[in-house]
Amino acid sequence: MKRIESDVLRVDVNPVGAELSSLFAKESGQEYLWQGDAAWWTGRAPVLFPIVCAMKDGRYVYDGQTYEMPKHGFVRQAPFDVALATESKLILEYRDNEATRKIYPFAFLFQVIFEVTGNTLHTTYRVENLGDAPMYFSMGSHEAFNCPREAGESFDDYYLEFDTEATYVTETVNAQGLIKGDTYTVIENDRVLPLKHELFENDALIFKNVPGSKVLLKSKKSPNVVEMDYQNAPQLGIWTKVGAPYICIEPWFGLPDDAGHDGVIENKFGMVKLDAGKEFNWVHTIAVREG
Repeated sequence: MKRIESDVLRVDVNPVGAELSSLFAKESGQEYLWQGDAAWWTGRAPVLFPIVCAMKDGRYVYDGQTYEMPKHGFVRQAPFDVALATESKLILEYRDNEATRKIYPFAFLFQVIFEVTGNTLHTTYRVENLGDAPMYFSMGSHEAFNCPREAGESFDDYYLEFDTEATYVTETVNAQGLIKGDTYTVIENDRVLPLKHELFENDALIFKNVPGSKVLLKSKKSPNVVEMDYQNAPQLGIWTKVGAPYICIEPWFGLPDDAGHDGVIENKFGMVKLDAGKEFNWVHTIAVREG
């Protein structure tokens, strides 16, 4: 485990998967990140690359060849190298190799950069195309936050508050986790989503074109707030298991496959096309505001 910190936050990161593993407020002694529990879900904040969610039949086609791809990609179990480690900044990186090229035929460098300043954790995903042809990928984060956090609170005491008043429409998925094509409204001309487990009886809420760029996790019984600024990420997932004491806020570039998708990776919704020799950067921040 690697640690960085500021005067306000202590942050732990697991080099396996470059997974955020602790977001700890020093003054209050409060742990804000879900710590994993096999009874519910052992993840904490998996990094999703080079795909988000499920592909139809677990495979795709590129340049006439079929490849298999696990849900959410393969870097979440990958051992990252430490490129830089200071008191407040950590750079982890992972490169393509013989094993990755069997399921993802692109040459790449993928870096996850963590930097903490004051009450805010800045996380950058950086992709560099090391090949001589365009590469296609999706990516996203999957941070899970304790919900509830404090004694005397329940999951239903919490709500999400977006920075933009709008109508928020979620996609629905089938039993294989693929986009079905029908939708329903979860927020109408408002910015607040009261949390209740019934929202997740059909899996995650998936906003295909999320309005705004920021969401706050708040409690009706506590003044403490977690604020995520996902900036230019166009898609957003909100997820928990029914009954579980956490909530995942997941900004994405990409979505699960459509149920009728033809399997060709270039035709998959939300894929990022990155030309040879170019790089792609996405920054999102998590701020803890107490009192």
